[in-house]
Amino acid sequence: MTQMKQGSIPTGWWARILATLMTTLLTLVAAPAAGAADAARGAVTDFTAQARSAGLSGTEAKGLQARVDRYLAKTPGTQVGANKIALAGGGELLLTLPGERNARDLTAPNAGLGAAAGCPYTYVCAYPYENFVGDELRLYTCNYLNYIPWTGTGSWINNQRSTLYAKFYDTDGNLGWTSPGGYSEDRHAPWGWVGWLSPC
Repeated sequence: MTQMKQGSIPTGWWARILATLMTTLLTLVAAPAAGAADAARGAVTDFTAQARSAGLSGTEAKGLQARVDRYLAKTPGTQVGANKIALAGGGELLLTLPGERNARDLTAPNAGLGAAAGCPYTYVCAYPYENFVGDELRLYTCNYLNYIPWTGTGSWINNQRSTLYAKFYDTDGNLGWTSPGGYSEDRHAPWGWVGWLSPC
């Protein structure tokens, strides 16, 4: 039997000390992750509050969130408002509110006025329906292919300089058509063959 020297710590104690240190370390690492999860839950709550302040019922707010989630499943981006997605390649997608024909930005200062967002200068905007009706895809990053999630007949606006042309690609990524320079528009555009759109 080995004699323990005076002042030495038994081997079992080392294991307990090590286990205590590991537990403390894991707690410190997990705390920020828990805080991030709480922040994410808070962001969803803020979006719900934003939807409710826009006059949506609880059911309508849930329906709007479900539409946002469906877009996010197809389009890389981040939800930044109850009806707004910041797209990974630049630009944004604004969703119409229940019962409304045109999208409006609830994060904008005049959101309560109920006016349609409209296509800002220097952007190319696309809509799922004819005559610029429905959700609004706003794009500005040149040579970046943005997924078009719609079929049927929609519309688009090129509100850029006259020297910038929107490029429409098929589902395989082949350039199929180039628009006239800004300002130009098509109130009755076929989305069936379009898979991607680059504003310039």
